[in-house]
Amino acid sequence: MTKRSFRCKIRVNMSNIENNVCCRNITIVTRYVQQIVGSDSLLLDNLPYSAEYLKDEHNWIPLKVYVEIMNRAIELLKDQDAPYKMGLSAQALESWGAFKYLQKVFASVIFGPVEIYKQVGRYNEFFNKTKDLLVVKEEKSSCYFKVKFKNNVDPVDDYVSDAFIRGILCGVPRIWNLPEAELKEPLFEYDIKSLLIKKGGVRGDEIKIENNMLYVREDIISREVILVSEFVDGEPMFLGQYREIQEGDKLDTFTVGILISKDYKVNDKVQLVKDRIYNAPYFIYHVAWQPLKFSQKIYRLTFQSFTSKKAYRDGIESQLSTIRGYVETLEDKVIERTEQLNDAKKEAEYWKRETDKLLYSIVPQHIAEEMVKGKLVAQEIQGTVVFTDLKGFTEFSRNLEPQQVSDVLTKYFTNMSEIIAKYGGWVNKFMGDGILVIFGLHSKGNHTEKAIQAAIEMQLAMSRYTFKKRIGVASGPFITGEFGSKDLRKFDVLGHVVNLASRLQSHADTDDILVCEKTFQESKQKFKFSDAKKVSPKGVGEIDVYTVLYDKENQEASSITDQS
Repeated sequence: MTKRSFRCKIRVNMSNIENNVCCRNITIVTRYVQQIVGSDSLLLDNLPYSAEYLKDEHNWIPLKVYVEIMNRAIELLKDQDAPYKMGLSAQALESWGAFKYLQKVFASVIFGPVEIYKQVGRYNEFFNKTKDLLVVKEEKSSCYFKVKFKNNVDPVDDYVSDAFIRGILCGVPRIWNLPEAELKEPLFEYDIKSLLIKKGGVRGDEIKIENNMLYVREDIISREVILVSEFVDGEPMFLGQYREIQEGDKLDTFTVGILISKDYKVNDKVQLVKDRIYNAPYFIYHVAWQPLKFSQKIYRLTFQSFTSKKAYRDGIESQLSTIRGYVETLEDKVIERTEQLNDAKKEAEYWKRETDKLLYSIVPQHIAEEMVKGKLVAQEIQGTVVFTDLKGFTEFSRNLEPQQVSDVLTKYFTNMSEIIAKYGGWVNKFMGDGILVIFGLHSKGNHTEKAIQAAIEMQLAMSRYTFKKRIGVASGPFITGEFGSKDLRKFDVLGHVVNLASRLQSHADTDDILVCEKTFQESKQKFKFSDAKKVSPKGVGEIDVYTVLYDKENQEASSITDQS
């Protein structure tokens, strides 16, 4: 092959094009090409930038120039898998510039790939400005990456980078002499039609969708499906789950993807793989690796702790200006990790703090502190219990998928919990679609008034849902403490008032808040109520109850104080 084969391939006015790809990527490409063919001269010839410029890791170039170099490398190597292999080589060849020093630090200080994967989103901005990478779900020896292209970048234009990034990610475990990671891609952001036309060489009139089926050259290769989300850290996330489209589905209310139904080779560049989904809102990578054995961790802790300091010093000495720019806190991180590994007491304190945070999210903090000390005793307190239950939810959810039911309830429970917390209440438990709430455990002020204020706001918030709610409120003494078996105990509340709130809820009409005599007496100066009516709750007997009056149409509480 002569230099002629690459001449005049790219003629671009650089003045109006964003430089959004760092030349660190070019270093990875050139280093691999040099290893395979012995020279990179053909790779960087006749481009808008000099070879010297392109090999400087501090410089940036437009995406179009980067793609041209990647395509040249594929042609030079006669290997369509070259982008993956180039990415995979970055660790062994230390071709990612100053980051090779970070590699040595991580290898000596951090026990396994997960910590590097968690930093990918942070360091990605020093490699490209075309996309964002973020770990959205972490498991013991695997994690999920979300890859989302910037709004001004068509993912199809950066098609070669997918395999390149996969190679880099799969090579991370090799830092610890582990096998390369396994990576699966259930979701792709590529628009399938654009991909087939731009990269597959398919004509637009050879592609059509009929009855949710995608035809390419009269061959059915995929079908439309509805993506199903799952909640990760409280946020809905598409990770690859889907369901089939059913009769009556309003597709404009769902996120629809294109599921490949069989392996299909379009050309040498584009090969569609069965069970992958295109037209997704973003890419998902599921990366899994072999965990470090305990003996390997001990070896690195015992014999290689000095390596981190040496690597850090070498990196500073040779790349001081670069290191300062994008790892300002590296030394602190090394010191922090080293202290955690060598000081068992500090590590135990760290986990204690984490445990405390978890416990405080489950029960009020002052109660959690007593539980941790082992000094929590059962006691009787005065408070108010609120019990809510949905009306019509069973009918509403009858035709929904299980995940859709879960999504709706999670959104509803989150909304209600925010209102409850606003007024100082504590959610004792969620029961089906019902909520048991306690006021008076730790809030200051009149717990009865706060309970009614919360109940009114919860009812007003129901205007955004298609189902309705009934609420029962009861005030009085109840018992709090740890209850359960010797090995399985939890903080809970017991007593007549808890049972009464549940019974009042069942006697309430839709959209109403029904309260007992004591609740009425303690809050009648603040709120308006209906006249007393007689009910006979099961296990309670005949009692007087009252309905809280509030303006349901104008969404304002009917409060004596507010109206005076």
